[in-house]
Amino acid sequence: MTHNPYAQRKTLHTFEKLWTKFEGLINRLTKSDFNPFYHLGTLTIFMLLVLIGTGVYLTAIYRPGLDVAYATVEKIDSHWFGSLMRSVHRYASDAMILLIILHFLKMLLSGRYWGSRWLAWTSGWIMLATTWLVGTMGYWLVWDERAQWMTEYMMNTIAGTSGLTYVAANIVSRTFSNFVIILFLHVFLPLIGFLGIYIHGLRLSRAHWWSPRWVSIQAAIGLIVLSLIKPVTSAAPADLSRLVQSVPMDAYYLGFLPLLDAWGNLIFWGLAIFVGGTLFLLPWLAPSRDLGPAVISNPKCTGCTICYTECPFDAIRMVQRADDSGYQKLAIINNAQCTACGICVGACPADAIDLKGGYNGEQTYNTIKGALHREKKAGYPVTVLFASYRDEALGGLPAQLNVSERKTPVTVSAWGETARVVTVVLPSASTVNIEWIKSLHSEGARDVVILSHPYDDGIYREDSHWILNRLKLRPALVTKDLHWLETTPGDARAVESYLNNLQRMETQSNKSAPVLPPVNNRQKLSPSIVSGLVGTVILLAMFALALPLDIPTGMQAANESGLRIALDAKGKITSANIPEGVILPEGADAEKIFGGEHFPISLRVIVDSETILDETYKPSGISGNGRISALEFLEIESGTHQVEIWIKDVADEYRSVFSGTVNFEQGQVLILAYDEKNDVFELR
Repeated sequence: MTHNPYAQRKTLHTFEKLWTKFEGLINRLTKSDFNPFYHLGTLTIFMLLVLIGTGVYLTAIYRPGLDVAYATVEKIDSHWFGSLMRSVHRYASDAMILLIILHFLKMLLSGRYWGSRWLAWTSGWIMLATTWLVGTMGYWLVWDERAQWMTEYMMNTIAGTSGLTYVAANIVSRTFSNFVIILFLHVFLPLIGFLGIYIHGLRLSRAHWWSPRWVSIQAAIGLIVLSLIKPVTSAAPADLSRLVQSVPMDAYYLGFLPLLDAWGNLIFWGLAIFVGGTLFLLPWLAPSRDLGPAVISNPKCTGCTICYTECPFDAIRMVQRADDSGYQKLAIINNAQCTACGICVGACPADAIDLKGGYNGEQTYNTIKGALHREKKAGYPVTVLFASYRDEALGGLPAQLNVSERKTPVTVSAWGETARVVTVVLPSASTVNIEWIKSLHSEGARDVVILSHPYDDGIYREDSHWILNRLKLRPALVTKDLHWLETTPGDARAVESYLNNLQRMETQSNKSAPVLPPVNNRQKLSPSIVSGLVGTVILLAMFALALPLDIPTGMQAANESGLRIALDAKGKITSANIPEGVILPEGADAEKIFGGEHFPISLRVIVDSETILDETYKPSGISGNGRISALEFLEIESGTHQVEIWIKDVADEYRSVFSGTVNFEQGQVLILAYDEKNDVFELR
């Protein structure tokens, strides 16, 4: 039995059936050529171009700096064109995340993530992470309350010198370099994203980079309409002396902040690393099987290069032949890149290629011909139906065809009282050899039906393209007895209806040669008014998901108030490690020259006689002789409290460095910063 490896992924295909039904619903409203769900990958690239184009305009006006960033963004919003550019930029960034996720989901459900596709899968995840990182940087540059929350998280997590930058007295000048660095990365990383796109398609013979012209136009219209309906605005300016009470948070990029606030670093990042790592390693954790790789029969190979030309995955090489066959070239299969699509099997005019897992084109054709002869001899008109493994796996073949009971790639079933249907299940539509069609006509087949998925929905990228191309090159075979049936995968009713209609006497008497879909100049296809409108509305609806995902939320600590403890000190040093025999000039600082052991600093914070912080901080640096930096955030109940801070750096005893009554207002953040010169903590 020639098994169907595609059907073995039952759990995934249960969800894939639902996905294809949704795509089929769209196809009923618009032609499949303009269904955006068939162009998720190329639409993502289009969004990147939109982001770069609008980003150039925004960058030309934007000025970095804590004191001017927010004002320049408001200046951009003050003009209708600037507001439009900013809105399109934001919604395109959300759309890019959504499109990448949908593209990943479609690849996962259809099993296109393992084997030779591992490079595309893993590079895609890296690009998704990069897109998310660049987007969060963009939000930070606005320097509103969203940026403040990100800064608060950074200050509390990294603490140390970086966190202390935002509690310094001269905060504007000290943070300017941060703005410049973030702006540079926000602009530069998308540009090197094209390298990631190149790597993503590295194992493809003809990678598709551009979405169809009209699909791109529909996407642009969707972004503009959404931007006009709901222009993007900034939140309130960042104010590090206040906690964020409530601010709309873009769930695509900033949804991690409220989750971190609720779950904490360990749970959130633990789950993120586990889920992300599992998906990234999925090609090795959950590989599947196919009938590959393809195998070349060297004595039969004529070196015609047709298989090399048609292979979508760059899995075939032509090498110089060194035998007495009389042919100059020999096809060689790269097993690591072969996906067992069967396109090369159907392309080979010499039947020199088979699939190692059990599919043989010559044997399959002989089985078809034998079944045809038997049914013709019995007096039945015969229809030969070519279908794919995907059709069978997704339930796209009517139950009357009995393909679920097949022992070979070929099954014969009665259709009505007088007709017979010979169903041939192949790896893909392009596994059909063009010579089979010519021979089946001469052998007496009344009809030959090629069942195809929509042109842009091939499981092997070019499933439909090459069989169509072969027919275009052999127009004499495109007769009234040949039928091209394009259906959404899993649409058994459409196949059943087509076969029922084909058996009618009226249909047989009025048959005409099929009008095949174009294979060239597909970028120039133009939709009808209905198709164009439906495609635009669908994309607008997809992009508009950003609106309900802009969820207002605030810091949990904002219900109370906060206290920051800022420590930045050289610390106390023991006697210097002066080498034996070395004499220093008078007044020389031995500790600076030779270093010495630095004592750690211990802090104890007491509020209303209750210790809420008791930590020891060690010097930084490889040798442990750097500065001692720390930044602690303490959540304090609103009201008036007695606060004490005790420090220990040399002696065994703590000494008091702050004591006083402090009034904490709800949502307010106070700072107690250490003044090493005067050995006190100052309240800011």
